[in-house]
Amino acid sequence: MTSACAAAALQQHGADVVGWDAHLLPDALPEGPFDLTLVSVQQFEGLERGIALARRVKAAYGTTVVTFGQYAQMNHREFLDVADGIIMEEPELISEELARLAAGTIALDAVPALMTRAGMRPKPPRRRISVTKPARDLFPSLVHYPAHHSPFGLMGNIEASRGCHHKCTYCSVYGAYDGGVAAYDGDSVLADALQLAEEGVRHFCFIDAEFFNSRTIGIGVVERLVEAIGPITFEFTTRVDHVLDYTKELEKLVSLGLRRVTCALEFPSNRILRIFDKHIDVDHMREAVDEAERIGFELYPTFIPFTPWIEYEELLGFEDWLVETGLARVTDPTALQTRLLLFKGSPLLSSPWMEDIATVDRGFWVEWTHPDKRVEELWQERRTDAEDAGKIRCCVKC
Repeated sequence: MTSACAAAALQQHGADVVGWDAHLLPDALPEGPFDLTLVSVQQFEGLERGIALARRVKAAYGTTVVTFGQYAQMNHREFLDVADGIIMEEPELISEELARLAAGTIALDAVPALMTRAGMRPKPPRRRISVTKPARDLFPSLVHYPAHHSPFGLMGNIEASRGCHHKCTYCSVYGAYDGGVAAYDGDSVLADALQLAEEGVRHFCFIDAEFFNSRTIGIGVVERLVEAIGPITFEFTTRVDHVLDYTKELEKLVSLGLRRVTCALEFPSNRILRIFDKHIDVDHMREAVDEAERIGFELYPTFIPFTPWIEYEELLGFEDWLVETGLARVTDPTALQTRLLLFKGSPLLSSPWMEDIATVDRGFWVEWTHPDKRVEELWQERRTDAEDAGKIRCCVKC
C-alpha cells in the first residue's frame, strides 16, 4: 500500500517507476539498470528481509539504495550499514526531491528528511499526503494475496492516515511516530477505493492504526464511495474509548456498511492497562462490547496475554473472561499465545516498569524472561500448540 502510494508520487514528478513485491515474488528481481532503489520496511517481520534485500539490490544494480517505513526509521543505524539513506518522513512528502535524486540533478545530502551517514536535512513542512491514486498496477493483483479473501468477499486495503495520536507504550506506531499523524487528502483515498472497486472489491479495510485520527476524512470517503458505487461493507481499527465516545459517528457508519471494528484490548487487568498507558480500564472494555452490540457491529479484539508483568493465575482465568464477555466466539484462538514484543525503539524499554525484568539484546528486539517460570512454561506450551496448528501471530498488530 505505502509502496504503491510512494510510486504514484514519484510518477507525478516524472519518474519512471518499476514495482516489485519481493515477499510474494522473491525470485522475480526486476531487470535494471535503475538510478534509485527504494526498499519498504513497514513491519517487524520485514526487518531481516529488508536488510538482505537492501544488500541484494545494491549488489545487483550498484545504485543508490534508500529505505523507508516505520521499522526502517526505528532501526536507521542498522540500515545505514547496507543502504545509502533512510527516509525519516512520509516518502510522498519528499517525492519531488527523490525524483530529482534519481535524475541526478541533486545530491543525496540535498534531500530533506533523508538520514545518511553524514546526518539529515530538516523535514519539509507537514501537509496531507496527496497522490492521484496509488500505483497498484505496478504490483500483483489483490486476488494473489490470501489475506484479501475475507468472509465478506474480496477485501481491499485503504487508509486515510498514518501514525496515531495516542501513545500506548507497547505500540510500534508510537515508537515511530511519537504521537504524530500524517493524514491523506480525501480525494486520494476515494480514488484508491474506486480503483479497487473496479477490481471487484466491495469490502474495504481501513488499515489506519487509528481510524479516528480524523473524524471527517474516513467518514467522508465512505459516504462518497457509497454514493459512487452503491452498497459496500467495511471495517477499521479504533480504541475502546472511541467506541464509547463516538457513538453517533459509529451509528452513521453502520448505516453505511460498517461490519467490524478491531480494538486492541491487550488484557483484562487494570494494572497491565496502566503499564501500557491505554487510558482505559476493564469496565470500559465491557461497556464497549455492549455498545458494539447495541449499535450493530462486531467488536473484534486483539490481546497480548504474555507480558513480563502478568500473573500466572490471571492467565488461567483469561479464557473464562472471554466466555463471560461473549468475546470467545470472535477471538482468534492464537491470541492466547501472543507475547509482548520489545522491538528496538519501543517506549517500554525506557520505562521504570522494565527495571527488574531480565532481558537480552537480540539485535532488532529485546528478549525478556518472566520471573515466574510457570508463565514461561505456559507460553511455550501454547506456542507449540499454535505452531502445530500452523497459526502463529505476530506479537503486536503492526
